Amino acid sequence: MPGFNGTGPRGIGPMSGRGMGYCVIPLSTQEEELDYLKKRAQVMRGELEQIEVRIRTLEKPRSAITKE
Repeated sequence: MPGFNGTGPRGIGPMSGRGMGYCVIPLSTQEEELDYLKKRAQVMRGELEQIEVRIRTLEKPRSAITKE
């Protein structure tokens, strides 16, 4: 929600985006928000690692890839 006004990313209402914001998971306390953010960060670290592995694979010389 870019404007933080409840209208969603295109101004057509809540739940109209990619499902990445706080409207997907109701957070009622600071502790719940902190827990959610820590879990989300862990997932993102895993995704980043997968991306970095793929980048390293693609950066290998073509001959090294075909031998594997």
